[in-house]
Amino acid sequence: MVRRLTVALLLAGLALPVAATRAKQQALQSAQYDCDALQIDARLDRSTLRDLGPAHSLEEAAAVLAKHGVKFERGLRVLTLTGAPSRLVRELNTTKQGEPIILPNGEGSAICVLIPSPDSI
Repeated sequence: MVRRLTVALLLAGLALPVAATRAKQQALQSAQYDCDALQIDARLDRSTLRDLGPAHSLEEAAAVLAKHGVKFERGLRVLTLTGAPSRLVRELNTTKQGEPIILPNGEGSAICVLIPSPDSI
C-alpha cells in the first residue's frame, strides 16, 4: 500500500510553531534520501489517491497515473528533510524497500521509491 506522508509532512510543518511554544519540544532531525520518482505538476485528486493505495511499485503507480490521465516525469531525485520530526524520519527509514510513498512537492506531488545509497544519511 502506498504510504501517504503528505498529511504527516503538512501537519509537521504546521506543528513546528506550536511545538516551539511548548516547554517540552519534539526531537527534530535532518535526513537525505535518494529516490526514483514520478514528478507530477498538479495535486492528485481523491480518486487517483484511492487507486494508488494498492500500488506496491513505481511501475504500478505509473500505470494508475496513466489510467487517470495524469501527466508525470520519471527521474532520480533527492529528498531532503530539514528539521523533520524524528517520528517521520524513523517511518521513512523503516519503509519497505521498493514501496512507493506520496509526497507534496511545491504545487504538485511526487511518488517516490527510496534508493539505499552511501549518500543517504
